Amino acid sequence: MTVHEQFAEDLALYALGALEGDERAGLEKHLEECSACRRELQRLRGDLSLLAMSASGPAPPQRSRQRLLSAIAKEPRSAAATRSAPWWRAFEWLGALAAVAVVGLLLSQNTNLRRKLVSLQTELTNQQAELAQAKDVVATFTAPEAQQITLVSAKTPPQPQGKAFYLRGKGHLIFLANNMPVLPPGKAYELWLIPTSGFPIPAGTFKPDAHGSGTVVNPPLRAGIEAKAFAITVEPEAGSAAPTSQPIMVGAGE
Repeated sequence: MTVHEQFAEDLALYALGALEGDERAGLEKHLEECSACRRELQRLRGDLSLLAMSASGPAPPQRSRQRLLSAIAKEPRSAAATRSAPWWRAFEWLGALAAVAVVGLLLSQNTNLRRKLVSLQTELTNQQAELAQAKDVVATFTAPEAQQITLVSAKTPPQPQGKAFYLRGKGHLIFLANNMPVLPPGKAYELWLIPTSGFPIPAGTFKPDAHGSGTVVNPPLRAGIEAKAFAITVEPEAGSAAPTSQPIMVGAGE
C-alpha cells in the first residue's frame, strides 16, 4: 500500500471537516511535504463545492449533517487499521523463524557428530584388529611349541628358500621366502600344509617382489592340524583347492 492510499480516507474526512486529533495533525504534516495529496485535497474540496452549489431545495438541518459525519467516522478504515496493527506480531514471526533455524542447525551438528563417532569407532576397530594380528605374528615367531620348517629347492640347491613358522594349537602360520624365481603371467606360488593324514591343505598364495622375496601371514587354517610337511607349487593367481603341478619346494616338520 502506498503513502497516498494510506491517507486517501483521511483526505476525504479532512475535506469534510470530520478529521480530528492526532490523525488530523499527521495528515496536515504529510500535506506540507506531498504535493500529490495537496492536489487531491483541492479536487475533493472542489467536488464538495460543486455538490453544494448544485443542490436544490431547503438546506438540510444541522443535525442531519452531524449524523452523516458521525456515520462516516464510524466506518472501518483499512489504512488506519494497517498502520495501527500490533508491531510485535512481526517479532513473533521472526522468533518462530529463528527457532526453526536453530533446530535445523542442531540437527545438522548432531548428524555430523554421529558420523565422526562412527568413523572413530571404525578406526578404533581396525587398529585393534591390526594390534591383535601383530601379537599373533610375534607369538608365532616366539612360541616354544612353534614348528620351524625350512623349504629348499627340490631341484638344485641353493636355490629358492623358505621358512615356515607354524603354531598348530592356534592354526597360525607365517611363511617367509627368498630367491624365488619370477612367475609366468597369471600365476602365483601356493603354499600347502601336508597333514599327517589326508590331502594337502591350501595355506595361502603369494607373488615375490623384485628381489624374489615373498610372505604368507596367517592364512585361514583350522587349529589343531598336525603338519608333516609344507610344500610350494605354481598355481593360477586365484589359487587352487588341490595342487595342479609338482612341488618346487618341500620341507618336513622338525
